[in-house]
Amino acid sequence: MKKPTSLSSRLTVYWIVGFAVSYFTLPIIVALLLAALRLNEFSDANLQSWTTKRARFTVEAALRKGPDGRLFVEQTDELRAYMEANPHFRFAVLDAKNDELLPGSSEDLAAAFAPRGRADMLTISFHLADDPDPDARGWVRTIATEVGTVRFILYGANFHGDDVLYQISYAFTWGNFFVYLPICAVMALIALFVVRRGLAPLRAAAGKAASIDLNSLDQRIPVAGLPSEVAPFVEAMNKALERVDDGVARQKRFLANAAHELRTPITILCSHIANPDDQTFREDIKRDARRIRTIVEQLLSVAHISGQKGASEKDIDLGKAALSVILDYMPLAIESGRNIELDCASSPVMARANGWALESVVTNLVENAVRAEPVGGNVLVRVSPGATIEIVDHGEGVAPNDREAIFEPFWRKSNSTRGAGLGLAIARELIDQQGGRIWVEETPGGGATFKVSLPHVVQEPVSPPLNDLAAPQLAKPAFIV
Repeated sequence: MKKPTSLSSRLTVYWIVGFAVSYFTLPIIVALLLAALRLNEFSDANLQSWTTKRARFTVEAALRKGPDGRLFVEQTDELRAYMEANPHFRFAVLDAKNDELLPGSSEDLAAAFAPRGRADMLTISFHLADDPDPDARGWVRTIATEVGTVRFILYGANFHGDDVLYQISYAFTWGNFFVYLPICAVMALIALFVVRRGLAPLRAAAGKAASIDLNSLDQRIPVAGLPSEVAPFVEAMNKALERVDDGVARQKRFLANAAHELRTPITILCSHIANPDDQTFREDIKRDARRIRTIVEQLLSVAHISGQKGASEKDIDLGKAALSVILDYMPLAIESGRNIELDCASSPVMARANGWALESVVTNLVENAVRAEPVGGNVLVRVSPGATIEIVDHGEGVAPNDREAIFEPFWRKSNSTRGAGLGLAIARELIDQQGGRIWVEETPGGGATFKVSLPHVVQEPVSPPLNDLAAPQLAKPAFIV
């Protein structure tokens, strides 16, 4: 059977099933508890009163009709086992037509109800006055069976746990079922009405969500009137819409700034192309093309950063990575009249990162630091044990109000500043995607200190060889290149 996809249908079905289970079982269970605790209104009711259904079914199954048409009770295996489990159990079965006691019945028990007089005993619960057990109960009822209408007199059965199952199974009769059907129909209509009214705010929220597109990301799904179980989901959707809206706004600003940044070098290039006879024509064309290529490469880097998340991450020795970048940049630093100093820990500092991304970030920061460092000064690259890389210069520094803005795309201190203002924005994106952090502080005495923190990988200490235990401990290495 296919499961209903509609929430209203599911809730209605669950309501009907739950009501059916409660209708057929809850009254019996509650009555059983009241009988066990003797809290109900009938002072003579107890657990022994719940044995009558099983006892009657057992005796009824033993009724037989002889060749002469007379009824009798056969000692079947089921009846014999029941009487062994209930040593004090007695029964008497009388033919309802003539009050004749059927063979196999207890004559003493039948005698307690003779003479019957003019009263027809339909259903009676009783206790024999001469029985010393005050909890013993009996039951009298006239029932039409397959072999004829008889009167059952049952007495002295002990309560067992499975007697409850007989009571519950007895409740599943056609009479009870036909009583349940109209009640079920009414409850189904009520449930359907309540569910639909309860889900009306959710349908309104779904309609609102369906109307939101790329041009209306600023709209939000109303939470007022929603069920408390659904409200957190809608609030999460609103937060997701807010993040999407912010992302789309950043993309729009990015495209607008990219177009603006490309327009200037293209305009300059066009002006140079218009004067091919200038002596500096070839150099001007190369410089303009190089500037346009740099901007395009940076734009492509920003566009492909999201595809690099988690790619090729491995444990990297930050000291070696920093040294590799410094050695590559060394010729330019010497040519510009600056020095670069590397200060790293005595033991490897390992971090989980993408090698290409880390090299790109450190290269960008070192290039900026060398450009900001006064001629003859030293740029310090420090690798700390907590998986932090610091690039320290002694230039003009970064104003406190600009320390967050410098990481925005296309930010430049002034129009005369070189570059497109994408380097630090790319660096932050790459570090953020690796679970790290990048920020800038003021260098003591003046300048800027950029710090990059990455997820630290703790390595198990390695014991030195025995012949090295007496070797002198060296200070942590410091390189000036």
